[in-house]
Amino acid sequence: LSTRAKFDYIKDYYKWHIFGVVAVIALISYLIYHYATYRDPLLNVIMINCNDPFTVDDSGYSEFLEVYDYDPKEYPISLNASLQFSDEDPSLTYSDSQVLTAMVATGDQDLFFGTGNTFLDYAGSGALVDLSTVLPEEVLERYADHIIYSTDDGAVEAYPCAIELTDNEWVQKYNYYDTCYFGIFYQNQNIEACTQFADFLLNY
Repeated sequence: LSTRAKFDYIKDYYKWHIFGVVAVIALISYLIYHYATYRDPLLNVIMINCNDPFTVDDSGYSEFLEVYDYDPKEYPISLNASLQFSDEDPSLTYSDSQVLTAMVATGDQDLFFGTGNTFLDYAGSGALVDLSTVLPEEVLERYADHIIYSTDDGAVEAYPCAIELTDNEWVQKYNYYDTCYFGIFYQNQNIEACTQFADFLLNY
């Protein structure tokens, strides 16, 4: 057979085998690259009911990383800001509610921002940490009129679990919210970074 004929023979009879081998090699290469370059997020953040969930980005968190001298390549921020909830008709956002429930249930979320009854429901049920254990007393005193308390649905005495941000320059600067609530999830993965961010936010 001529060289051309040999090539046509291989192409006709072995092309799917070749494609399969190439695909496997490509997949293995991708997985190696992914796991070699993947970094666990420094913070996992949920922001519900943002002003504009379609344009939200993590630029505000980049500022936090810079202030605390974190390398964003080594310490990325994972931000979910797409969930929207309606106080008037919760059935309209049922699917988002299921997503949020699943995310919180995994226990790997750190910071929680939001507005409306959905945030307050999570706060009241014990999903958020006691802020008196992570914030200085002077900060709690400064926000005394804007603290949200929880009793874990009546199981314990009331404790401060969230703060209402009515005029916070950071959330407004990045158009995250005009006003909102802020808290730290009880099952957070990095309390040190959560505390650093709370200090950054509340003293911005």
